[in-house]
Amino acid sequence: MKKGIIFSMAAALVLAVLAGCASSPKNSGSTVELKAKSVSFKSEPGSLSIKNDTTDDVVVFAGKVEKGCLLGGIKMGQARSFDLSKIPGIPDSGSLLIRVASYSTYRGKARITEADVIYTGLVVYDLKDSGDRSSLTIYKGVDVAQKECIYVSNESENYVLELRLGNPSQGEVIATLAPLERNKRIFMKPRDDGFAYDFYATWVYVNPMTNEKTAMNSGKKDRRRAYPESVGGEITPMRFEGPSASKIGYDVAFISVQNDTSSGIEFRNGETTMKNQKGIRFTASGRMDIYEITSENGESGQTYTGLKVEFDNSSKMTIKPTTFMPGYKYELVITEMNGNYEYDIREVGKKSLVEDASIQLFME
Repeated sequence: MKKGIIFSMAAALVLAVLAGCASSPKNSGSTVELKAKSVSFKSEPGSLSIKNDTTDDVVVFAGKVEKGCLLGGIKMGQARSFDLSKIPGIPDSGSLLIRVASYSTYRGKARITEADVIYTGLVVYDLKDSGDRSSLTIYKGVDVAQKECIYVSNESENYVLELRLGNPSQGEVIATLAPLERNKRIFMKPRDDGFAYDFYATWVYVNPMTNEKTAMNSGKKDRRRAYPESVGGEITPMRFEGPSASKIGYDVAFISVQNDTSSGIEFRNGETTMKNQKGIRFTASGRMDIYEITSENGESGQTYTGLKVEFDNSSKMTIKPTTFMPGYKYELVITEMNGNYEYDIREVGKKSLVEDASIQLFME
């Protein structure tokens, strides 16, 4: 009888490891008990790519860490892809937060809690689309030793808060907070020159019906500054109350780039290849991606004279000087006929601010 019990327990453990994500235990509270220490660092075919720019190996969870959904590990300085379709119960499309802890912390503790999370990122996915791809980079300045930090609160009920470093629209996203997530530790190393960091908020909403992402960036006047201090000290959190409370509007235009050619394309401003909303600097043949372009001159918009498209064969097509107004949507359709590339660009309307909707995050 005892042999049967031991065999059943072992089989259950193997199944849990193979599944990758354990079901949430009843009354689990804010922690998850680790059932196994083995972690796969092998890349797998999938739609999510994450690059680890930190100084330690890391492990990646989908959703809240107490859900126990461990996706796998990423070696220091490397990138790998994940297959989101393996997550039990995941909808065909939607949005979720991935949370990252250092591998040394994971191996050294019996339980992982939210306090062990060193990075959080937003993923918008569509499993029905075989060509859908998303990319994230874990900020290289993360203090993986978790000795120094700043504190941040997202006071908004409706929006995810992405915290940008150094620039309100182009700054690197170093942390992401779920709606109403307060007093979150953001582990950062202090600057070598002794200056405080500059931080700006980007408010993000994802339409659950269309998967369309809406982002609103704070302006230069909305800068917050903080200097990382030792964990455990009395640090006043930076509070971000949401776009309505702070009267933040749009400072970017949204360009829908439809590639109806047989070639992949890069969308460029001068010599800079732009990222789309998925974090990819490329739009494949037959695909449509949305790009955000800065428009900081008020309602009159900002004129761009250096926009161009580069194709696989290295040929380039220049886009005529175009004025983009903040908050407006534009369509850029690129076509091919007899080996010649053409385009059409037009304004299609203004995005409305989402006041009463709330982002829906899987496993939150």
